[in-house]
Amino acid sequence: MNRRAYILACVLWASAVAGAQVPVRNLSRAQIDSLVHPTLHAEGDKVLRADKLSCDLGKMKETDKPVSRTFRLRNVSNAVQRISRVHTTCGCTVAAFDTTAIAPNGETAITLTYNPKNRPGTIDVDAFVYVEGDDRQPMARLSLYGEVMDSDEWRHLPHAMGTLRVKRKEVCFAELPAHGKTSMRVLCANSGSKPLHLTSRLLPPYAAFHTEPDVIAPGEEADLVITIDVDKLPKQDGTVRGSLLIEGIGGKPSERMLQLIIEK
Repeated sequence: MNRRAYILACVLWASAVAGAQVPVRNLSRAQIDSLVHPTLHAEGDKVLRADKLSCDLGKMKETDKPVSRTFRLRNVSNAVQRISRVHTTCGCTVAAFDTTAIAPNGETAITLTYNPKNRPGTIDVDAFVYVEGDDRQPMARLSLYGEVMDSDEWRHLPHAMGTLRVKRKEVCFAELPAHGKTSMRVLCANSGSKPLHLTSRLLPPYAAFHTEPDVIAPGEEADLVITIDVDKLPKQDGTVRGSLLIEGIGGKPSERMLQLIIEK
């Protein structure tokens, strides 16, 4: 879910809790933020007091299993309290808590479980704790922070050809000179553990292929360079389509094809 959709969902959720319809389009960014991140109750620290307010989850991978951290809260008021709900600011985090009444000076626990799957980047999650009888302002805010490492360092090169990752598999030449040659570059990377020396076959007579550098070291980025000789193009008008097969990598031939689109 993108940030805008998530904020909208939070606003609608807050609207339902409040028992009224909120005209979302009329809300400012500050008003939306106040619904997603509500202001703590002014007397909150005189009602519930946590043993800690935040936990550092450190560095995680997207493929790691969900992790849990437990916060202990003490009822420091003179009245019996009961936790009614815990609202987290991200669907990646689930709160587990006991709804049993907490006597004065009694304790309870809230466990926050964070799931890093498909969430690379900074961890910055808040959990707002509400008690029975006051559902508008939270009594405490508990936080998780840390970092989820991207499990795919070549995410910006979405197409895989064996151990070769490429930016795109279609190369479009939209502006051609009247004569001579023109080239296009496609960003690529060697995601494997062995150097790659790439060649091509099934090249159309008007196309040439090489990489820069000639040998792509493991973990390094490079360019696939496709050159078109305009004077050798078919004399037909309109779009010319062709393809080339990259050699030097594993995978089926259909997975190792680059498509050429030439607008004449």
